Amino acid sequence: MTTNSQASKPEDFQKRIIDKAQADATYKQRLLSNPKAVFEEELGQKLPADLEIQVLQQGMKKLYLLLPIELDELASSQVLSEEQLEAVAGGGIISTILLSLSLLPLPTK
Repeated sequence: MTTNSQASKPEDFQKRIIDKAQADATYKQRLLSNPKAVFEEELGQKLPADLEIQVLQQGMKKLYLLLPIELDELASSQVLSEEQLEAVAGGGIISTILLSLSLLPLPTK
């Protein structure tokens, strides 16, 4: 099991999961069928019940485009502070999720 102290950078967290999925077919199948359970194992803690995580496999004839979370929507819902919003501006969804769950320390400038 991995603890959240090992997931200090969202890119590292994402890379670790992708690397494991590419190296282990069983892990990849679990990631595709129950991504939330895999994320919880990797983070070492439960995620909110209402959080949905989807993992998709791109193919030669199937590509996906991920649109980022609207930062204005996050600000108006007060999910993240202004400092946290600045930290994830231009970042990915994983950094936004981890920050909003307080699983990721704010980056130092």
